[in-house]
Amino acid sequence: MGEKRCVTLEGMSAEATVLWYALPPGSVVWLSGDLGSGKTTFVQALAVAAGAEAARSPTFSLVHEYEASDGMIFHVDCYRLRTPDEALDLDFPEILKSARLLFVEWPDRAGHLAPPSDISLAFSHCDDPAQRLMERLR
Repeated sequence: MGEKRCVTLEGMSAEATVLWYALPPGSVVWLSGDLGSGKTTFVQALAVAAGAEAARSPTFSLVHEYEASDGMIFHVDCYRLRTPDEALDLDFPEILKSARLLFVEWPDRAGHLAPPSDISLAFSHCDDPAQRLMERLR
């Protein structure tokens, strides 16, 4: 990655596979972008690449976990947090103890309680509705 570009679902799956094998255990990935821009789709692609069940949208239950061959993948969606203090209930320190990989959607809503990211990805819409713009911010 390292650049901004529109990708298809297949391209997103390829990027997710590369990321899964490149990141060391305990890595944190921040995901930002508008609703429907591809954040959860990216997590789903990575879960499949890691040999776990396909990820579900965590908007209603804020934390989902998936058992992969190399360890647990956690997917936290902070969208519904009204204040950063509500992130205390998510218990990021405890999640990080057993996470092979932690995805945090809408990390800005968790404020200073969100664990620092190793990689930050931004998603947005492209002119072609079958594609999403992926940008590696960090």
